[in-house]
Amino acid sequence: MSRRKTWLALIAGAILVLAGGRMALRYLDWHLSDAARTEVAQLQTLATSACRCTREKGEAGEAACWQEYKAAIADYDVSSVATMCAPISTELDCIATAAGEECIVTGYGSGICTEGEAQAVEAAYSAAWNAEGDIDTLDEAARRRANDRANAAFDAIVDRIKRGETVTASAPSGGCAG
Repeated sequence: MSRRKTWLALIAGAILVLAGGRMALRYLDWHLSDAARTEVAQLQTLATSACRCTREKGEAGEAACWQEYKAAIADYDVSSVATMCAPISTELDCIATAAGEECIVTGYGSGICTEGEAQAVEAAYSAAWNAEGDIDTLDEAARRRANDRANAAFDAIVDRIKRGETVTASAPSGGCAG
């Protein structure tokens, strides 16, 4: 074989090795991302179950309810954060995964554990708040009535949730829960 053919064969071989290696790395990236999504989904399931358990058992059972979730996230570097919204506040544990930072919703306050529950609370609160019209056009007495009505609507939905009723919003609430 001539020297030129040898070099061409070596270059072609190197290209094949590099291309194959790149394809293998892309597969591993995809696989790790898929595994990370599955792991985050499992953590979300544990967090939602722990939130519901706490809602049912109260403060006295809280530590036991969250034990499995806390053990599952023990090896992660966790940042706990919460939104500053009314009437709900989304509470999150954010972790670093192979796919990047992912966040697990640990609750919405007041015993609200799912996005659907949070949207139902936000929708009821908003509808009650705006029952007399645009808040910017209301006088002080009307604003107080609107606030009282909104808080009563919030409490009514939370009471239904705590009784075990399934509540949902007819449409996304547009608030912090979506």
